[in-house]
Amino acid sequence: MKFILNSPPLHQPYPHRFPHKGALPEGHYYTLTWGISYDFGGMTTVALERSSAFARQDNRSVDILTFSADLKGQDRERELRDEGRIDRRVRVRNIWQDLTSWSDRKLRRMVGTSEVDHEAVDDVLDRSGADWNEFRKNSDEAVLQVDRYHDSGALLLSDRLDMNERGQIGGRRISLFDHKGNVIAQWPSARALYHAWLDKVIDDKPSYLISDSSFAGGLIFDYRRDNVILCQVVHSHFLGDPTGSNFGELTSGKIRYMRHLDSFDVVTTLTDRQRHDMDEAELSSNRLRTVSNLTENLTGDPTTPRVREQGAMIARLVSPKRVDDAIRAIGKASAQTPNVTLDVYGEGDERSTLTDLIDEVGVAGSVRLQGHTPGAKMNFHTSSYSLLTSRSEGQGLVVLESMSAGCIPICYAIDYGPTDIIEDGVNGFLVPPGDVDALAQAILRFLSMPEDEVEKMRRAAMDRAADFYEAPIIRRWGEVLNEQSFEPIVHLDRLRAALTEATSTDEDIDVIIDLESLEEYKPDSVYISWKSRTGNFYGRVEAKFDHGVIRATIPTSRLLLIPNGYLDISVDLVSGRSFNRARIESDNSNICNLGDSVRLYTTKHANLSGQLLQPRCNSDSSSHPLLHLENDVKDYA
Repeated sequence: MKFILNSPPLHQPYPHRFPHKGALPEGHYYTLTWGISYDFGGMTTVALERSSAFARQDNRSVDILTFSADLKGQDRERELRDEGRIDRRVRVRNIWQDLTSWSDRKLRRMVGTSEVDHEAVDDVLDRSGADWNEFRKNSDEAVLQVDRYHDSGALLLSDRLDMNERGQIGGRRISLFDHKGNVIAQWPSARALYHAWLDKVIDDKPSYLISDSSFAGGLIFDYRRDNVILCQVVHSHFLGDPTGSNFGELTSGKIRYMRHLDSFDVVTTLTDRQRHDMDEAELSSNRLRTVSNLTENLTGDPTTPRVREQGAMIARLVSPKRVDDAIRAIGKASAQTPNVTLDVYGEGDERSTLTDLIDEVGVAGSVRLQGHTPGAKMNFHTSSYSLLTSRSEGQGLVVLESMSAGCIPICYAIDYGPTDIIEDGVNGFLVPPGDVDALAQAILRFLSMPEDEVEKMRRAAMDRAADFYEAPIIRRWGEVLNEQSFEPIVHLDRLRAALTEATSTDEDIDVIIDLESLEEYKPDSVYISWKSRTGNFYGRVEAKFDHGVIRATIPTSRLLLIPNGYLDISVDLVSGRSFNRARIESDNSNICNLGDSVRLYTTKHANLSGQLLQPRCNSDSSSHPLLHLENDVKDYA
């Protein structure tokens, strides 16, 4: 067990030329996202606006940290500031911009996690041109190695991805060089390299690191430092099927960090409903908090004359946004009100399909695809109504933007967002998800309302949007972050979980497990967790813990949604800021299989796993899948 010394108390005041206002706890603030493209969407918009709101509301600097190599050579900070996207106190930093500009003295502060192999210099590729990257690929164009260079031409880094067998992807070694071509440090993964850069950037300062990107969250869930409060924002639905059970398959983009929510100090959802659903699925042990997105005060005027039939929609032209439903609804509404129109702002791979649909429905003069339009939300000032037809949203920022401008939202009542924001018929309209006829009727209902009722509705919409302006939302961030503690994180490096007994029936799986090497560590909560080897199924149940012994029951009903296949089972321990997970050592002599739904077994690495089996009715015993299970199953732990 390793204890890390505590950081200095965070809440002591620090001297500043421009004193902070106390909206947020003292410390340094960092926003983490993968990159900032030129056609970024809602998640990046929120990250930029929150960072700027931190700066404005608390008079502090905020660094936006990025990992994408595409930002090398771009001055995104200046561009975003010129566009009015970020406050003057917000800075944008990129790992590759830093590494390629640092001196050898700074580069040597990057701490490697692998023993240095100086023979890495023999693998460096010949430089063929002036580009800062050199690639080696296989016959299928898969990258096997990439070498990166300083602007001066000196070698910076060599990333080889075929260390197990040359020419075959597998095994990785990332080598950092000084300007003379000597190996400084090495890492076995990009994640380890990113952590080393974060250590260099943050140093030992008491800090708050807020990750917005799901991909970035999968890279830093185990970035645990005593002086860093680690936060992940859940921007969209956590389930692959938003209409399904809370115990269903997780989204592919989130599974990596969702399996480790207790590794973060705090995880924020945008709505209470999503937090409740994630709590019901037992994905976290008291790490979840609700902090809504903030929206800009667009200062709408409810009395400004608007063309009642003119609508607006901001959405990417992709299948999950169901823009085709909006087009069909306009087609149905125009049969009764020919002047109704809809301008759609956004771009995506369904543009050609939607263009054909517009012609097919006969609304070429009514629905206009405006493409990606900077500042598209300002069109809510002149539009009378807006549409949202997504399959799911984390909250639906465009709904708040529409309401702030006095533009009445007409939305599918999806998870999550619209139903938490809109009171049907008071400040907007809610429609059953996927019901195009009901959507068309809601549009017609709005178009037929008396003008005084519409003005009243616009005022109500603006009043509701004010609840999400930056001042109240930053106060909420302050409340959540003030709850956090800089107490030491406990790493149980020698934690051992050993199976004493396991019984599987068609109703339940009962396990008894002994824990060893806990030393003085006492967990607040203990769970048995599982992860399917195929798909993105993950779950856990709380266990009872007494004097080093764990007892737990997994209802097989929790596993019914997982397709036939294998799952691996672990023990999770949570206490304070600490999260420790261990596979369960087992022996087949401790396992009793009495049902046909799940067969428990010991892997070749001596860990507990299970195979999910669909029951076979009216089949003879010779064809039962239990009798044909391979004895030696690959262990993916």
